[in-house]
Amino acid sequence: MLGKLKEKWRKIRVNNPLAPGGLFCVKNHARGVLNHQIVKSQGFTLIEMLLTLAIVAILVSMAIPRYEQFVAQQDVNRVTQQMRDHLQLARNYAQTHQTTVQLCPVNGVNDAIPTCSQDMTWRAWVVAEVDNKGAVRHVIARSEPILSHIQITSGNRKVIKMNRQGGADGLNSTFTITSTQLSDNTRREFKLAGNGRISE
Repeated sequence: MLGKLKEKWRKIRVNNPLAPGGLFCVKNHARGVLNHQIVKSQGFTLIEMLLTLAIVAILVSMAIPRYEQFVAQQDVNRVTQQMRDHLQLARNYAQTHQTTVQLCPVNGVNDAIPTCSQDMTWRAWVVAEVDNKGAVRHVIARSEPILSHIQITSGNRKVIKMNRQGGADGLNSTFTITSTQLSDNTRREFKLAGNGRISE
């Protein structure tokens, strides 16, 4: 009699998932255990977090010098290209309009009638058409203000004059653009020949 009751109860639990101890309850229990294990496995331990932070700090310390070097090189390249463009503009304008054009450093780049600086500090410059006495007739182009860590040298020439034939009056000149932001002094050079041509 007892054996028949146990067999009957077993069939009820199998056929009725909602019965106590039925298939539904067993599945829910298994699912709950699995979810608990999944939740328990999420997140980081303190050691894992410290190790991750250490790796990130090492990567950042390696990347910052390279980024600073990249920025310094970009600053030098931008100033170099701007000066080369303005020298080429002065040469083309002088040939096209059969006049004299000069490029020289100035202290006030936005002055209505700029005057060439008497020192060799190129903080800014202008391209201007001038008369036979060197007086400015009108300004053709103005440079952007140069960043404080950029230094420009042009040999012993304070003024670059392009004549009607497109030549640069005077001897050949070497322009050096240097960034003093880093210890290695990132720099570029280019040469201006007497015929007005520019080369690296």
